[in-house]
Amino acid sequence: MDFNHSHSHSNEDSFLGPYNLALLLVAIATLIYLIRRAESRNRLHYDSRFSRILSGFIRMSVNTWHTKEDDVEITDTEGKILAIGPHRTGIVDASVVTSKMKGTPPSFLVTDAYNHIPGVSSIIRLLKGIPVKAIKDPKSSGDGVLEQAGKVLDENGCVAIFPQGNFAKLGQEPPRIYEGAARLALSRRAPIHVIRLDGFWSIDNPLLPVFIRNNSYYRSMLSALHMNSVRVTKCDVIDFHLKNEGDQNDEKKIINEICAELYAYFRHTNELTARQIPVVKREISDKTHLTIWASKVEQGVLKKQLDAAAKEEVRLSEPTSMAMKNC
Repeated sequence: MDFNHSHSHSNEDSFLGPYNLALLLVAIATLIYLIRRAESRNRLHYDSRFSRILSGFIRMSVNTWHTKEDDVEITDTEGKILAIGPHRTGIVDASVVTSKMKGTPPSFLVTDAYNHIPGVSSIIRLLKGIPVKAIKDPKSSGDGVLEQAGKVLDENGCVAIFPQGNFAKLGQEPPRIYEGAARLALSRRAPIHVIRLDGFWSIDNPLLPVFIRNNSYYRSMLSALHMNSVRVTKCDVIDFHLKNEGDQNDEKKIINEICAELYAYFRHTNELTARQIPVVKREISDKTHLTIWASKVEQGVLKKQLDAAAKEEVRLSEPTSMAMKNC
């Protein structure tokens, strides 16, 4: 008697028994239902069906875990720039804004700092993200990236930017504004819709140590595992650069004023209420925001000078330090 054949046949019968077969059919039916459900929840016009399904899954999970559904709707974004801040997290920030949108899908400018994690770059491509090299110079316009973003706007698409670039960390000065958003708006004559995000329990939870809440990997990805109640506020539309034809020649001044206005809305890295946010408009109307931004820029210049002086001191001290070690 072939006991091995008998034992193998017994295992197959066990695996394909009525109970396991029923479970398999239920699992397949559930998966099909979830896929169809996700696609039906998608509200963005992606060309790829897989992208529509992925977008639907993101919207379902975000509305369940991170924000209220349909409290704010972002529509009519063709040919426009969305400037989002303060930049607190990665996945949650982008997913919440996307979940509020309808129609044209946003092309987010996304750092390539996490592309070494499997699947990240593929998801970015599927959702029309524009990769940005991890850079530190706030005056770097990233011409190649801006050219890609400009093509999106030329095709009546929507570009979404976190103009601060860096995360707004607890206990640290608010990041300054990069010039990319202003340069893109000026070159393509596109309005900037300013969107503020508040309500991040994942960042304000006192039960988590600050070093965890400030960790870049936690901010960018792991914070998505923490429940939030993110509020989206449509603050303002920056379009003065479209109306004042005579000022187009003073590019530097326009870029500075756009950055100043964005900084006015995003420099408050603590949570703001719905009543507090409109107060910023008074700061902008009386031009105080320009003075505040000028101070921020000057601080950046002084910091660079101090850092350079410290490095020079270390360099000049090296011969003496080496001589002392040899004594």
